[in-house]
This record gives sequence, structure tokens and C-alpha cells, in this order.
Amino acid sequence: MKYSKAALLSLFISLSYTSRASANVQQTLPIEAARAQQAISVDGLLDEPVWQRQGYSQLVQRDPIEGAAPTERTDVLIAYNDEGLYVAGTCYHTGPDTIVGGLARRDRPVESDWFWFWIDPNHDRQNGYGFAVNPDGSIIDQRLYRDIMTDDDWDGVWEAAAVRHGDRWTFEMFIPFDQLRFNKAEEYTWGVNFKRYILANAEDDYFVMVPKDESGFVSRFGQLTGLNGIEPPPRLFISPYAGGQLNDYPGTAGSPFYSDMRYGRNLGLDVKYGITGNLTLDLAINPDFGQAEVDPAVMNLSAFETFYTEKRAFFLEGSDIFRFGANPTGGLWGCYWYGYNMFYSRRIGRQPNSSPAHDGEVYAPEQSTILGAAKISGKIRNWSVGSVNAITQEEFALVDSEGVRFKEAIEPSSFFGVYRGMGEFNKGRQGLGFMVTTVRRNQESARLRADNNDQALVGGIDGWAFLGAEQNWAVLGQMAWSHITGSKDRMVKVQRSSTHYFQRPDLEAATLDSNRTALDGWMGRFGLRTVGGNADFQTALGIISPGFNVNDLGFNSRTNVINWHIVGGYRWQEPTSWYRQMALRFMTSRNFDLDGNRLFAQVWHGGNFQRLDYIQFHWNIQLTPQGLNLFNTRGGPSIKSPGYTNLHFGVNTDSRKAVVLQGCKTAQFVQDDSYFQVLDGSVTFRLAASLKLTLAAQYMTDDYHRQYVDKVDDAEAEFGERYIFGTLDQKEVSTTLRLDWGVTPRLSLQAYVQPFFSVGSYSGFKEAIARSLKFNPYDYESHPDYSDPDFNYKSFRGNIVLRWEYLPGSLLYLVWTQNRENDEWPGEFDLGRDVRALTKKAGDNIFFIKVSHMFSVL
Repeated sequence: MKYSKAALLSLFISLSYTSRASANVQQTLPIEAARAQQAISVDGLLDEPVWQRQGYSQLVQRDPIEGAAPTERTDVLIAYNDEGLYVAGTCYHTGPDTIVGGLARRDRPVESDWFWFWIDPNHDRQNGYGFAVNPDGSIIDQRLYRDIMTDDDWDGVWEAAAVRHGDRWTFEMFIPFDQLRFNKAEEYTWGVNFKRYILANAEDDYFVMVPKDESGFVSRFGQLTGLNGIEPPPRLFISPYAGGQLNDYPGTAGSPFYSDMRYGRNLGLDVKYGITGNLTLDLAINPDFGQAEVDPAVMNLSAFETFYTEKRAFFLEGSDIFRFGANPTGGLWGCYWYGYNMFYSRRIGRQPNSSPAHDGEVYAPEQSTILGAAKISGKIRNWSVGSVNAITQEEFALVDSEGVRFKEAIEPSSFFGVYRGMGEFNKGRQGLGFMVTTVRRNQESARLRADNNDQALVGGIDGWAFLGAEQNWAVLGQMAWSHITGSKDRMVKVQRSSTHYFQRPDLEAATLDSNRTALDGWMGRFGLRTVGGNADFQTALGIISPGFNVNDLGFNSRTNVINWHIVGGYRWQEPTSWYRQMALRFMTSRNFDLDGNRLFAQVWHGGNFQRLDYIQFHWNIQLTPQGLNLFNTRGGPSIKSPGYTNLHFGVNTDSRKAVVLQGCKTAQFVQDDSYFQVLDGSVTFRLAASLKLTLAAQYMTDDYHRQYVDKVDDAEAEFGERYIFGTLDQKEVSTTLRLDWGVTPRLSLQAYVQPFFSVGSYSGFKEAIARSLKFNPYDYESHPDYSDPDFNYKSFRGNIVLRWEYLPGSLLYLVWTQNRENDEWPGEFDLGRDVRALTKKAGDNIFFIKVSHMFSVL
């Protein structure tokens, strides 16, 4: 048996190597850019003299038939002048009916034909920029980093136009040099690649085609030559903005602080300055850090904080450098690793963390005000560097206590700093980076100091290295350390929080120290994996110490864990007579705490299968035996968790069609007879080339026999408290409606609506027994501290955004947001009644307008 396992592993590794080593490397000739002697009008007509020459047309197909000749001809030309780079092309079609266009908001992909152009101006084979245009002039842009990764939130200031001509469409792009980062040289050789996508054939044709069983992207670019007599231009862009907001809160009548209508206005300034050809400073003075999109409604019954994605433009643009642990190897699977974010930008400008000490009517700001923020990003030689610094002001709540009005501080003024560097060596074969975050709060009152850490300092290093001549294997890893300080009262709160639970009576790896004024922790995770090839293999080991805490400027929900996993699988990527592609994967993982207890284990299988008609199926099954849960008693003793089986199956139809369907079902069967299921589905209608409507719905039902309810003091209990659980019968319905309308390439309208209903009814109350699967009956409803845990949360969130880029880099936003909430009839599920109640509820409305104008000063 041992011999058979060794033979299989040897075969698996050899397949991984062979798939890479035997692949043919596509040879491409350099493309020469021609200097334009006359002005070029970016209108898509290609009638300037510089375009009257033969273009490059030797593209290679990657999909659907790798290595085949394109089914349609494409001619590409590149020119330049002192101001920037021009790209033009002609995309031929066998007939006008096969040309597919469409309009959408910038950076929102629309199912159409596309032409993509990528450039690596430093020719470092790791970083670059991407620009795309379709037959109707819609555009997308992105930053490339770590060879294979993209930052789609980057917005460059550039121009594009496209024109249809019956059996072909033509396009022009103008990419100003002040949007690219590169160092001065006498003569330039840049990395370049481009692709044409033909929707009718689901066809990708590349200048440099990277085979499906190989890895890398920017590192495989061809060469762009002929660029002479240019230099990085000075860069100074100033974007003043003005904004106005009208809040209509009809539900607040009678409050001494609210009127039905509230008004707000704001003025600010954004500055972008090129320190060097490769280094940029972004400065925001009195910035508007509101977000145009609303967060989705959720019902969180766990002990842990909900993670929300960042949607504010200042923090999104250039965020790639701050992604600690990101690397070009393909990364590692999660496998119940309690991951963390070293930089969680939504901590900056958060909702105030404290409440007033006095009772009464309260008016409190919804976010902390960011007085100013500065960001530096770019490259210094082979090092990508970045920093973010921000200052928030002290926030106060107004309190009306029996007619006496006063204010109380609820959030201290704070400084936030993030500093990042990533060095790439030996043409990207190795990388080594560091990251440091710091928070300092100016707080004097004991109440504020009890709610907030005084200081936080986190540092980490991460990196990777490709192994072997063919770079088919890679090692990768990261380590980090945290140090927080605060008052004794604050440190007790931190130790007792859900991140740590140091008060647990059976915890040996750490103890709650009421005299502590600082807390330190560390983490590390290291992995080995294959890169490229059809065979997949990876394994990793990670540890998070009990005291690790990055939550002042990062995000981590759990600690005290040792995690390891092994993954193996195989991909069939060449079409056959009965499928287009297929993949099968297998995984096992284990979690332990630092006391040596096994917390969790799983055996998992997943796969996907795509038919020749592009309908795709995906599935997985997970088998988990009995484990140990450290968190369910919310700081009490650990209890055993029953084993369970997870099943998941889903199907997606061809995304190119006028009607696209997606659906899946997830079910969990637990050994204690608990049952959980989720049904997800969506349908997308392409009502017109530029109008898309998506309706998504989710139905969840949960019959969970081990839901935490409360803990009650009892001197006769083993640990002085009784930990109360119950059976939760929960039903949740969520519907999302999205409308995307591209009016022109620069003008778009998006609408988002989410009705959300979550109802839970508790029964069968019982008391947990430490380190056991069993419970003792408990008459919780007769306890003097009984509080009915049933709930019925209903909400409606809507958002309409009109976005007009009236000039490149200059924007006008009109936004309307509505929110309704209702919590009547706890524990009773009646969807029709709840919908009617929600429609009758007066909504909170916010109307917002913002206009910004970009000036190029230098």
C-alpha cells in the first residue's frame, strides 16, 4: 500500500513537471511603434497618415482551440508622439451580424466583442496596465501586478473611440504618457501584449498566447520597440469637488435633534503629483469619503464581526500594493484557515466606537470625519512601494437628557499609517516584501480609553520563490507580529472579546491578565504548490497565536489555531467530442488549537464540467467528523460539535446569451439531526445591447439544534455561569434586482434594490455541558433575566446612481438611496404580510450630488 501511494505521488509530480516543460513557447517578433508626424484625432476612423501601413496580424488562438489560427483577421498598429501612445486596429468579421457591441458603465464588462491592449512600460515583467474598447466605445482599464494579478479599480485618464463599417469595426486608443509610470531612458523597450475577443465564437486571439497549462502573463509579454525621444512627463493633476446631500428621515419625528429634512454640503480637493516617473503622491484635503453603493443586508448570529468590502474610490485605486500575501504563484486555498487582512481600509472613517455615558435622546454621526489623507505609490528600482496616512477628527454625540443638552466624545482623533514594500528579484522568480501599520489615538477620558486601544503596531514580511528551471513549483509564505497598548480596562475587554476569549476556563495557551496594558501576538503561514500544468498540488501549514490582533487597522476574527491542508487535482483543458473543459480536485485539512486539541477536520471533493454548449456544472461534497468548538459558548468552556456532511451543486448557462441562468443548492446534514439548506438562483436579461436586468434570489432555511442564546449567572454552575442554547428555526429570503444601462460610453445609470427578510424562532432551550455533545434541559423562559430571542428583521435597501464622465477624469454623480426597516412579529414567518408591512413603512431617503473637475497643471 505504501508503495502504491508513493507511485501515485511520483506520477502526479511528473505530470505536473511534464505539462510545463514540454510546452512549446510561442515566438513573437518585436512590434515597432511609429512616431506620428501629424496630429491624430481619436475618432476611430484611422484616416491619419501614420495608420496607412500594414498592421500586425499574426495572432494565435487560445480559446476555444489552443494554438489554432484565428477565425477572423485583426490588424493592429501602434504609434506615438511626445504626449502619449496611440493604438489602432481593424477587427474584421465575416458579416455585420456577427459584430456585437454594447454600452455599460466604465469598467463594467458587457458581453460583446473586445480589443485588449496591455503595456509594461518598465519592462520589469511583473507590472503593467491594461486598456480595452468594444465596438460601441465602452472602455475598461486595469493595473497589472505580480505578473498574473489585476487591479480593476484603477482608473486612468485616456481616450478611445470605435466605429463600425459593415464587415469590420475599427478603433483608436490614446494613452497619455502621464498615465504610465516609467523611468527615463535614451531608447525604450517595453513589454506588450494584446488580445481580440470574438463573442460569437467565444474566441480569444493573442499576440502572445500563454498556453492553458502554463503560468505567467506579464512575464511572457512581447517587445515594443521604436520609442525614442520621449521622457516621463511632469504630472500634477488637481481635482476640486463640490458635493451636496439631502437626508429625508420621516421616521424621526419627535426627536429633539432631527428634522424631517437635513442638508449637508462639502468642498474638497484631490491632488495627484508625480514625484518621479515611477512614484506618485495622492493627496486628499477635506475628502469626500462617502460611498455611492450601499452595503448588503445580512443577519449575523455569530460572535464575529461582519466583513464588508471597500467601496470608496480613494482606498480602491492603487490598493494592489497593500494586499499583503498576494503573489504570482496562484496563492493558497483557505481550507478553514482563519485568514486576516493586515490592512482593512474601512477602519479609517469608521462609525464611532463609543456611546454616551448618559441616558437621553442622542444624535451621533454615522462615520468619523477624515480631515485629510495622503497616499504614495509606485516603484523604486525593483521595489514596489506604497504608503497611506490619514487623520480623523474627534467625534461628539449630542445628548438631550430631560431637556438639558450637552455633548460627549464618542470617538478620539486618530492617526492611521500603512507602509508597504515589495521587492521582485531575478525577473520575478523571487519576491520579498514587508508591511507595517500603525494607529495612534489621542484620547484622554477613561471611557474612551476603555473602548479603544491607545496604540497599535503591526509588522509583517511575505514572499515567494519559484523552484526549478521550469518554475513549475513555488514556495510562499508570510509572517506577522502585532502589538497593541491601552488601559487595563481596555486590555481586559480585548482579552475577553470574540477574537481571543482568554476567559475560557479550559484555555491553557493563554490566560486573562487584568493588569495587562499591552498584548502581543504573531502568525505565520507557509506553503508549497505546483505552478501551471494540468495537475494541481499544494500543501500549507499556518499558525495564529492567541494574542494576535490586527483589528485597529486590519481584520482578524479568530486566533489560537494551527491549520494544515493538502490539495490535489487535475484539469482537462482541451475540448473533446463531449466536453469543453473539466476539473476534479480533492482536499483534506485539519485545525488544532495551541493546546493540542483537534478542532476540525474535513475530506472534500469538488469539480466542474463544461459542456460543448458552454453550460457548466459545479459541485462539491464535504465530510466532517465530530470536532471541538472553542467559540460557541462566547467565552465559556469548549463544547464538542457534531459531524456533518455538506453537499453543493450548481449550474450556469452560456453567459453570451440574451437570457442567462444560474442556480445552485447547498445542503448540510448534521449528526444531531440539524439541517441547513440554501437555494440560490439568478436570471439575467439582456433587454438591449446596452440594457441589462439581473434578478437574483436566495432562500435559506435552518433547523439548527445548537444555536447559542445567552449565558446566565449561577453560583451553583461549574464555572459560575450557565450557557444557554436552543433550537433555531430560521427562514431567510433575499432578492436582489440590478439594472445596468449604458447610455453612452461615458454616461451610465445603475439601480440596485434588495428586499431582505430573516425570521427566527427559538425552542427547546438547554444548557451546554463542557467538552460534550450533550445538553441538559434548562427552563430559560422562567429565568428572571429571560429575553425573548425570536426575531423578524425586514429591510429594503435601494440605490440609483447616475454617473457621467463629462470629460476624461472629470465626473458628475447623482445618487438616491433609500432604506426601510421593520422588526414586527418576531418569530413569525409570513412573507406576504412582511412584504406589505415593509412597503407601508416610511423610508429614509438620501439624495446626493457630487461634481469633480480635473485640471492638468503641468
